[in-house]
Amino acid sequence: MSIGVLKVKFIIPGASSLKEKRSILQPFIHRIRNNYNISINELDGENDPGTATLGFAHIAKSSDLNHKKMAQIADEAAKVKNLQIERQSTEVI
Repeated sequence: MSIGVLKVKFIIPGASSLKEKRSILQPFIHRIRNNYNISINELDGENDPGTATLGFAHIAKSSDLNHKKMAQIADEAAKVKNLQIERQSTEVI
């Protein structure tokens, strides 16, 4: 069994309020949850409309599957309009 964790810090340049931030993040979060069956939580920046740090976690039979899934999610995140990735880290245990 393998556990994959992806942590991504986003800059949200178009958001000046928490409501605008949610309107940008929520569609992305729902799409990732539905397409990848993965757990997602906001880890940092809850009260800052300009940033968000999201954590993604997944349990799989092999570490290769987790590496692949985390790479796919990072690719999806890079494509989201109004979100810029400041930094990301992946760990597979």
